[in-house]
Amino acid sequence: MELAEIEHMLLHALTEESVGEQLDGAKSQQEVYEALQTLPYFTLTMEEFQQGIMALKDQQAEVHEREQEE
Repeated sequence: MELAEIEHMLLHALTEESVGEQLDGAKSQQEVYEALQTLPYFTLTMEEFQQGIMALKDQQAEVHEREQEE
């Protein structure tokens, strides 16, 4: 699966209200992954999930850097 598809699925899943409480109480990436696996459309492997998390963190860092420069 392409990184853009992984990011899209991950963002959609992370904003899903039905797992919001589980995500709020998660203490590890493993717990977040397990909660997201309960969603019928969430088909990412653990490796894809971790790639998506890293990509989202990188994007967030870039946005933060741009905000600092302004």
